[in-house]
Amino acid sequence: MDYESVVASVIAELLDLDESQLTPDVQLAGVEGWDSVNALRVLVYLERETGQPVDYKSFMAAETIVDVAKAIKAPAVTV
Repeated sequence: MDYESVVASVIAELLDLDESQLTPDVQLAGVEGWDSVNALRVLVYLERETGQPVDYKSFMAAETIVDVAKAIKAPAVTV
């Protein structure tokens, strides 16, 4: 599965953006509508789309789409 494409697609859909603007190295802080609430929406949607848990700490530390894709691939830490 190409997680970078999945991440870009989910962000574009949830934030009503043009997916072509969401390159792998785009800074999430500069994405229109990206805030903590929408980040959590993206996290939940990614978990549904991929069928696996996403490591929360890695996700929240992510600065780019590539970083988010890595958080999906990383084993999720459970408490």
